[in-house]
Amino acid sequence: MLKSLVAGAGLALLTAMPAFAACTDISSTTIALTGCIDSEWQAIEGTGAQEFSYLTADQNFGLMLITEKETIPAAQFRDAIIQNAITGSGGTADDVKIVRERIINVDGKPFNVVEYTIPNSGQPILFQNFYYSAPGYGSLQILAYSLETDATASAFRAGIFAATAKIGG
Repeated sequence: MLKSLVAGAGLALLTAMPAFAACTDISSTTIALTGCIDSEWQAIEGTGAQEFSYLTADQNFGLMLITEKETIPAAQFRDAIIQNAITGSGGTADDVKIVRERIINVDGKPFNVVEYTIPNSGQPILFQNFYYSAPGYGSLQILAYSLETDATASAFRAGIFAATAKIGG
């Protein structure tokens, strides 16, 4: 029984390895950040501080890495994220619905996470914004988005990148 369990675990690892190997290494020119972008993501042109922007081939999922040299206090960072959501959606503060907030660990660093929806013609878009800022480092947002109905799959895809991210020197 134990041998078949070990053999099964080994087989599972071997089949999972190509998923990790099929990625593109990235390195920020703004902050100390490296990682590996899964091959399912296709690069698109970002704007402003969006150093890396991606969509899946079916355009159902998006991922952005927003990098800045400035350090931003957490409360101010969160407020700016929500204000950008209001402005970007063309709506009002009542249109942006906070779904959940928490703190997670990415490469040993405490990232705040704010999840929120914006209206989209009856198909709300859910944004999962992982944000971190520290003196001497700068600021980073890992922003995943999808239809609200695809939130779990979107979080999984963002987690794949976050598992490879190296923050700092």
